[in-house]
Amino acid sequence: MSKTSLTIAAFLLLLFSCEEGFITDCNQCYSDDYRVILRIRYRNPDYMPNHPVVTLYEGKVSDSIVLKKFYITDPTSYIDYNAILYKDYSATLVFYKDGQKYIITAGACPNVRYDETSCEEPCYYLYDNILDLRLRYE
Repeated sequence: MSKTSLTIAAFLLLLFSCEEGFITDCNQCYSDDYRVILRIRYRNPDYMPNHPVVTLYEGKVSDSIVLKKFYITDPTSYIDYNAILYKDYSATLVFYKDGQKYIITAGACPNVRYDETSCEEPCYYLYDNILDLRLRYE
């Protein structure tokens, strides 16, 4: 490889190798005491699914360790669940729309990072704590 190719490759490697959750939202930053909340989003703003059921699992769905089932009756768009840091969670959403059955899955592993410089004071930032079960395509 030529020197130019190596330089371009190194530049692209640095450009696309950012740590996930690097940008800190200071509104979601906690100075000392914080709760680990897993947020499960399931409602699409265009429609309300008929009789949606959200099942939360510990680990992968295929492990079949059910933590809780949520039978959705109110029109809120998310569910909050008290979680544990660095533990894998997954969820399924089952609902019917126009006579067709839909099953949507998602996974997350809540993490925390200590950030000293991004906000006004040093804080803990919780990330990867959202399970997005909204239907994007039909």
